[in-house]
Amino acid sequence: MDLIARIAPFFAIIAAGAVAGRLGLLGPRLGGWLSAYTFWIGFPALLIRWLGDAPPPSMGQATALGLYGISLGFILLLAWTLARRLGLPRQSVAGLPMAAAIGNTAFLGAPLAVAVLGEAVRPQAAALVAVDFIVLMGLAVAILQTGAATVGMGAALRRVLANPTVLGAVCGLVLSATGTRLPGPADQGLSLLAATASPIALIALGGLIGREGAWPDRAALAPLGLALGLKLLAAPVLVWLVLGLGGVDPAMRAVATLLAACPTAVNVFIQTRALGVFARGAAEAVIAGTVLSALTLTLAAHFLS
Repeated sequence: MDLIARIAPFFAIIAAGAVAGRLGLLGPRLGGWLSAYTFWIGFPALLIRWLGDAPPPSMGQATALGLYGISLGFILLLAWTLARRLGLPRQSVAGLPMAAAIGNTAFLGAPLAVAVLGEAVRPQAAALVAVDFIVLMGLAVAILQTGAATVGMGAALRRVLANPTVLGAVCGLVLSATGTRLPGPADQGLSLLAATASPIALIALGGLIGREGAWPDRAALAPLGLALGLKLLAAPVLVWLVLGLGGVDPAMRAVATLLAACPTAVNVFIQTRALGVFARGAAEAVIAGTVLSALTLTLAAHFLS
C-alpha cells in the first residue's frame, strides 16, 4: 500500500487531465499550448536543472550508463528492423522506433524512482535521462525525420542538433561537467520553470487520453502491439539482464530497469506531431502504454524496491 501511495499521485494527475479532456475543458488548442510549452521551455529547463545539479558519473556509473544506452539502442534498432521486415507504411517505420524506445523517464520515471527508491537515486536517474534524451532521442529523431520527406540519415542527424530536448540535455551536462552554477535570479527562474514541467506534461498527457482515447483501428494494432511489447516488456527485461551481467551496482540497476519500464514518452507524440510523421500512432502508443503502465510500473517497482 505504501508503494501504491507513492505511485498514485502521478497517475492521479494524468487522470485529472483525462477528465478535463473528456469534459471539453482541455481541448486540442489548449492541449497544444501545454505541449508546446513543455517542448520548448519546460522540458529543456527540467533537463538543465536535473543534469546541471548532478555530479559527473563515476566509472561504475559510466559503465552502467553505457550498458543502458546499448540495451535501449538495441530495442530502438530492433523496432526499426521489425517494422521494415513486416512491410509497415513508411511513416510507421520511421516513428515506431521512437515509440518503442523513448520512455517517459523525465516526467514520470525519474520522479517515480526517487519516490520509490529514495532521494539518493536522483543523480543516477538524471544521468539515465541524459542518455535517453541525447543519445537515444537523437538517433530516434534522426530516424523519424526519414519519414517526413526524402531526408538522408546524415542530414537528419545534423538537424537533431536544433532539437530543444537535445540542447537542454547538453547544456545540463556542460554545467555538471564544469561545476558551473547560474547567477541567483537565473538559477531561481530555471528552478521554477523546471518544477512546472512534469505536472504540465502529465496534465497534457491526460488531456490527450481524454480526447483521443478511442480504440485504434485494425490497421494500427500491429504497430501498436509491437511498440508496447518492446517498450513495456522487452526493454526493462533486457536492461535488467544486461546490467546484471555487467556487474552494475544494484541501486543503479534498479533505477535503470524502472526507467526502462516507463511507457512511451509524451514527448514522442510532441515530436511526431511537430514533424507530421506517425502522430496518430504515437498518440495511441502514449495512451495505451500509459494506461497499461499503471499495472506494469507498479509491478516493476514492487519487484525492484
